[in-house]
Amino acid sequence: MVERTPSGERFHERTRVYQRCPNCDLRADVSLHVAGALIRCAHCGVRFQVARPHAHAPDDPTAWEEVAAVGNPNPLSAARGSNPGSPPNQSKPMPRIEGFVLHERLGQGGMGEVFRATRDSDGRELAVKILGESLAVVPDYVRRFDREAAAMAQLDHPGIVRLLSRGKSGEHWFIAMEFVPGPSLRTHVRVARPSAPGLARLLAQVAHALAYAHARGVVHRDLKPDNVLVVGEGRAKVLDFGLAGLHSDGAESLTQSNVAMGTANYMAPEQRKNAHHADHRADLYSFGVMIYELLTGELPVGKFPAASRVVPGLARGWDSLIERCLEQDPAARPHSALELAHALEALAGTPPLVVAPRMRRGRHSRIWSLLGIGGGLAVALGLAGLRVYQDHTAPRLHARMPPPTAALRAHRR
Repeated sequence: MVERTPSGERFHERTRVYQRCPNCDLRADVSLHVAGALIRCAHCGVRFQVARPHAHAPDDPTAWEEVAAVGNPNPLSAARGSNPGSPPNQSKPMPRIEGFVLHERLGQGGMGEVFRATRDSDGRELAVKILGESLAVVPDYVRRFDREAAAMAQLDHPGIVRLLSRGKSGEHWFIAMEFVPGPSLRTHVRVARPSAPGLARLLAQVAHALAYAHARGVVHRDLKPDNVLVVGEGRAKVLDFGLAGLHSDGAESLTQSNVAMGTANYMAPEQRKNAHHADHRADLYSFGVMIYELLTGELPVGKFPAASRVVPGLARGWDSLIERCLEQDPAARPHSALELAHALEALAGTPPLVVAPRMRRGRHSRIWSLLGIGGGLAVALGLAGLRVYQDHTAPRLHARMPPPTAALRAHRR
């Protein structure tokens, strides 16, 4: 098709292909990129892999979203699937994984695709995550994929998606995990619109799951609303430990690579500088970003207003909790995810765990405490010494006593 510009010049209309960013879900023009190329989302800055070989040869309808002409005034605002220029539905053959039957694609991320499947041995429905073909030939990505499985294998908690098996089938590396039929926390909040206490109850479950993972040396490092699923009557499950760092003894930590280590808007400052040394407190920072976004609909970027100023009637306790989580200094954040869980339970109206307050002790109080301890030890040692003395002297005194006289013997009779 040939059109003319306002100046009268002729040009050939170019077809464009758009692919959704796995982080912010907005579309990016991938027409000029080959399959496997890493591009950066102009909206959120996260890098992701192009799945289209070329705009004119689409072969996977799940990877691209819409094809549009150059004249589309705002391709990012077009509704999903509403473009009449979309190519026909062409199905890509399902990968074959020994021991499983794959039925449909559930989603695609930077590391690979997730499929709904059933297990041959017992017919159980589960989710199978397969490392992308272009990544499976790169040892770095295979090691990262294996670390995700290693992290999940350590965790058995009702608030964390469970690993069922892992391995390699042919050319495919895969992870099989429990199938969770529920929306993401982001979608749940947008559709169900829970109250602030209801949201606090959900977030408290996420915090308890994180506390469990942290206690076992696993740090998530990519916590965001899209990596939490909501099941049934308000039960939260954390998933996607693809960037998890294993900090337990003998475990190998994830190293930096050419793919963003986490989602940019949720990463703690220390994680941006050196992801290799980010510990559990980086997850608490991401948690603070997640809380603020779910409450206000905005990200806490730059100088942002308090959540209670954006949401009328919101308790001020939310502000102090978010402020602590978003501290630049990791030491100023909550000490643990368990402390965060208790704070959220208090905001939800659930009685928090009561712990006796720690008393401040000055110099003089410490001196008196030491004197008291020393005095107690001295008394205990004195009593023990007296007992030993009595035990040793009693037989000697008995031996030195004179025999009873005749008068005393007569009296006894």
